[in-house]
Amino acid sequence: MLFKRRKFDLRVWVLISFDFKCYLFRECYVRTSSDDYDLGQENLDKIYVHLTNNAIQKFSENYGKFEDGNQISLTELSDHLAESGQSNGLSGVEVKEKITKQNRDLIIHSLKAIKGKLKIRKFTFELVGYDFIIDEDLGVYMIEVNTNPCIEESSSLLKVLIPRMLDDMFKLTLDTVFS
Repeated sequence: MLFKRRKFDLRVWVLISFDFKCYLFRECYVRTSSDDYDLGQENLDKIYVHLTNNAIQKFSENYGKFEDGNQISLTELSDHLAESGQSNGLSGVEVKEKITKQNRDLIIHSLKAIKGKLKIRKFTFELVGYDFIIDEDLGVYMIEVNTNPCIEESSSLLKVLIPRMLDDMFKLTLDTVFS
């Protein structure tokens, strides 16, 4: 699926506590590419067409041309998909709920798969960033899990989300130890 003719992916922050409790930050965000998606031979190795990672996109001539920091909220994406007829008849709210449920299910399955292999010391925690793509039928697919997700406030959206996410994370971890 494309957003205004460009690739995108979703980033979801997940906190894993030392006792293997898993917390998903309620608001994921959407990262967009700077250039229109085109599989023409001349575009196959153009990174600004195919990769949505901010560490790559911030060097594009078109970075920030369409969205501040090439990032939008999941609500904005869901509303756009509904309004543009890409939502299979679902409203923006229903699209968001469908995507969020699939993200959660995939995250839970992935954590169950590694539960016995994860070594976490008492009173430690891990923040990871899950990345997902969506197909034309609103099916969600996990791309990767980043053990060192970028928490740079590279857009006005992230200037709102990151402090809230970090505050929530510290309430669930440090505050439980020091209160």
